[in-house]
Amino acid sequence: MEQHKQQFEFHGKTGEFFKIWIVNLMLSIVTLGVYSAWAKVRTRKYFYSNTVLMNSSFDYLADPVKILKGRLFALVLIVIYSLSVVISPMLQAGIMVVFIPLFPWVIIKALKFNLYNSAYRNIRFHFAADYLKALWVFVGLPILVAISVGLAYPYFVRERKKFVLDHSAYGTRKFELSASTKQFYTVYLKVFAVIVIILLLMTALYYIAQTASIAEVILVPAILLSYPVLLVMYVYLYTATTNLTLNHTMLHNFKFVSSLETGTMCWLYLSNMLAIIFSLGLLIPWAMIRMAKYKISCLALFTDNEVDVFLAAEAERADAIGEELGDILDIDIGL
Repeated sequence: MEQHKQQFEFHGKTGEFFKIWIVNLMLSIVTLGVYSAWAKVRTRKYFYSNTVLMNSSFDYLADPVKILKGRLFALVLIVIYSLSVVISPMLQAGIMVVFIPLFPWVIIKALKFNLYNSAYRNIRFHFAADYLKALWVFVGLPILVAISVGLAYPYFVRERKKFVLDHSAYGTRKFELSASTKQFYTVYLKVFAVIVIILLLMTALYYIAQTASIAEVILVPAILLSYPVLLVMYVYLYTATTNLTLNHTMLHNFKFVSSLETGTMCWLYLSNMLAIIFSLGLLIPWAMIRMAKYKISCLALFTDNEVDVFLAAEAERADAIGEELGDILDIDIGL
């Protein structure tokens, strides 16, 4: 069947968003952070409503009160943990023992909340996952990474992304990630190779400098030059893993395509950072709009002629799911 490319678009404007951002900032300060829950909803609503696919925008439907309750819950946990450090090391250890198995549950609740409150063409997204699977991915695999001295990290990244995507759904249709562990290792091995080369060059320069008694003249510029290279490697990891993930993600028979470029992302990060610093933070809205516009412009969806039939069917099925999930999704903690 013939496939059609549908480009994602972002219509947000700096001037419009600046008004929302400055009001959010002022009210959050005046209310000592209480308004930040409403600020988050207003910000997400703006970015969602200005993200367009096939002439339809996305919706963010979260209740700020539930976000505030989630933040208060997180604040209580932080305060209890902070007090335990002062009161007793044994109490601190006990709280950590309790929190570790609680962590996967919190992640599941957060993902449920965020996806359930995201919608496209009046069809909500959903998340449903088994606790034991989350325990393995978010507790077991980090332990494996530590035991393997980081060698299992690409495997952990792949499993984390697969866990989130494979348990997410649009209406009743699940997403599916087909990227292999080998593909993730290929990305990370490239970065590892560059880091090894940098370390070898630095070591060689050190011995040359020591021999010639000009250590400061050679080493200081070399160290300074290594930071931009490491930044490029970090951005490359982000763009490569994002492209790999999205290019191997399917929904029904629809395929996503991502074409982020490392060079462009590096320029955006650097220029945004400098603009924010020299404007004393006033250009944060401009930087956010600029970054969102580029990222979304690099995302597309290949669909067939049955897309309208599919959406209509999902809308009908989604009604059967009902609103009973809404009352339990009261935690909003970023993943």
